Amino acid sequence: MALTQKDLTVKKPLAPVYLLFGKQSYLIQFMKESIVNEALNKDEKDFNLSVYDMTESPVEAAVEDAETLPFIGEKRVVIIENPHFLSASKVKSKVDHDLKRLEQYINEPSPDSIFIILAMYDKLDQRKKIVKLARKQGITFELSQLTNDLLFNILETAAKKYNALYTRDGHDQLLAMVGPNLMQLVSEVEKFALYCGDERPIDKSVVIELGARSLENNIFNLVDMVMKKQPVDAYKLLADLIKQKEEPIKLLAIITRQLRIVYQVGLYQQEGYTQKNMAAKLGIHPYAVKLAAGQTKLYHLETLKRALAICAETDYKMKTGAVEKKLALEMLIHKLAK
Repeated sequence: MALTQKDLTVKKPLAPVYLLFGKQSYLIQFMKESIVNEALNKDEKDFNLSVYDMTESPVEAAVEDAETLPFIGEKRVVIIENPHFLSASKVKSKVDHDLKRLEQYINEPSPDSIFIILAMYDKLDQRKKIVKLARKQGITFELSQLTNDLLFNILETAAKKYNALYTRDGHDQLLAMVGPNLMQLVSEVEKFALYCGDERPIDKSVVIELGARSLENNIFNLVDMVMKKQPVDAYKLLADLIKQKEEPIKLLAIITRQLRIVYQVGLYQQEGYTQKNMAAKLGIHPYAVKLAAGQTKLYHLETLKRALAICAETDYKMKTGAVEKKLALEMLIHKLAK
């Protein structure tokens, strides 16, 4: 489910344990700072704020710190980062962690401390006892997909710090060029805001003029050119991407993904789904669905199905060495643009 402004509210009184996880690192940092600022004033942070990296320190060190009474203040805040023991991935660690000690603390946390777990992972291993316990006993914020309105509000606020005006048409253009990665979006908006100040709104023209294009955006444009029967433009863009040292197999994977999204959106349209529901089912940003819906008008579903089969065939030829990789992509463009 996409996040709304309400989902980012830190309620009082503060909880003794917080679990922040998800792929939006900017939001995780934002929520961490919100909790810390509610718990400690500026002077107290020097004495009562500790951060432990779980790749370098054992978790029991953080627990012992959380059990220590605060110095010159009412609360102590202890933060642990990179808790790989919460994820399903197998990570070789040079540090041994006493998870029983952490479990005991989460069950009976200190009333004088705020214990924050920062887990920048898409998913946690729900089978693990420590994950179940942290979610049950603590306040959990899953910081992944945002609503478009919340995304706009966050970026608008970032622009206002520089007295700049962030517009809706600029927002739509930036999403089309960069995608929904919040950290990158904020960085771009801050760059535009420094350039524009209060003299010029951050609108579509500014974003086109100054914005950095992501690889995904370039592939979207390449696929769009192919679907519009513009192979010459597609060849030129492909050549630019190859010059930028982009790996052909990676390019093919993103082309295939984009075509698959368009195909799936086309199927869902036939079944009467709304774009919001499609975004939820596909796990992508609603604006990406909007763009894909526009592309469904260019190809019939059967044509898209054939295009995906051609992509699979190209992938096989590239990986087996039957065809040189760059040539294979050029042949793919030729076939799809016929």
